[in-house]
Amino acid sequence: MAWLYRRPDSGRWWIGYRANGVQFLTSTGQTDKGEAEKQLKKVEAMLAMKRADALTVEAFEQISGRALPAKALTAALTGWIDETGKTAGPRTLEKYVGLSTALTKHFRATDSWPLVSSITRDEMREFLNKKRSKTSPATGNMARKCLSVFFRWCKANDIVRDNPIEGIKRFEVSKSDQRVRRPFTVEEMNHLYQKAPNDFWRYMILAGFFTGLRLGDLATMPVGAVDLKARTINILTRKTGVTLHIPIATPLYGLLSKLLAERKGARATAPLWPEHAKRYEDQGAGWFGQRFYDLMLVKAGIAGVRSHESGGKSKADKRRVNEVSFHCLRHSYVSTLAALGQSQQIVKALAGHSSDEINDLYTKLPAEVLKPAIALLPDITKAKQDS
Repeated sequence: MAWLYRRPDSGRWWIGYRANGVQFLTSTGQTDKGEAEKQLKKVEAMLAMKRADALTVEAFEQISGRALPAKALTAALTGWIDETGKTAGPRTLEKYVGLSTALTKHFRATDSWPLVSSITRDEMREFLNKKRSKTSPATGNMARKCLSVFFRWCKANDIVRDNPIEGIKRFEVSKSDQRVRRPFTVEEMNHLYQKAPNDFWRYMILAGFFTGLRLGDLATMPVGAVDLKARTINILTRKTGVTLHIPIATPLYGLLSKLLAERKGARATAPLWPEHAKRYEDQGAGWFGQRFYDLMLVKAGIAGVRSHESGGKSKADKRRVNEVSFHCLRHSYVSTLAALGQSQQIVKALAGHSSDEINDLYTKLPAEVLKPAIALLPDITKAKQDS
């Protein structure tokens, strides 16, 4: 069912409708109700045909009076990656390129076939099910998410009329498939700090716990993000695009002062750790995660030495997931703040969140409210003294 309504700000008529459980609102561009109703009837006709699974490309073009570009899948994928590659992070771009290769291979695509507009929901469901048979549910869901991004891009560029991923359910992730991550204890974090081989890893341990920032944000942090005078880190997070203003804890302040002194004269946009920032941009988080495990977790006695031999297992075999990793510092940050009695609002404000609604709420929290919470965090640079 579609409906017509008038926007008081512009006086134009808009059409609203729901498809696959999603609400769509589109302007008719008309101030005359009679003309707007003509467009409403076209939308209702297409929705009726869609429910009957009879909405073909030809029918869409005949009813709407608008032709869909005959864009081949390979050309659309190339355009999508070229455009999104300008803003996407290296790891995201890597996923998109991998998905593009898999789609091209699955459809045996050529320069002229298949057309993106001819790909059906059943075909995409078949592709995802085939991928799921060789990977974990989480990997299958990530592929589904990336595909939805691709088809939304196609829809925005008038390459398709519909997103065939809408209506395809996510794969269920059982408890045994879920990654189990636990926070570090204070003693474990102290051991990690003591075993850190250099200032970079001491910085990563301290900043990981006292800011809760993710590995990529820490490895690529710009010099200008650190405001020693205000004792605040002001950073635009890579994953969610949220700007956080995190008070600098006393144990971290001294090390940051030293690092900024060493980078004196550097531009505000220059990375605090140029070599490591470049490595992250080029290679992603993998190298850092491996070094953290081998140099830190193993030497601190928190994790055992792991074998890199495959043991004859295929990619379809479920990988053993370690319960500890660098990301556990973020878990430790959030868990410790909560254990110290901080409200959920303060914890989320300090950790950051991708929800616009929640972010609007976070921005109202002044620094005076957040600084006492950070000040309560234990000093992991000092070993716990026996009483």
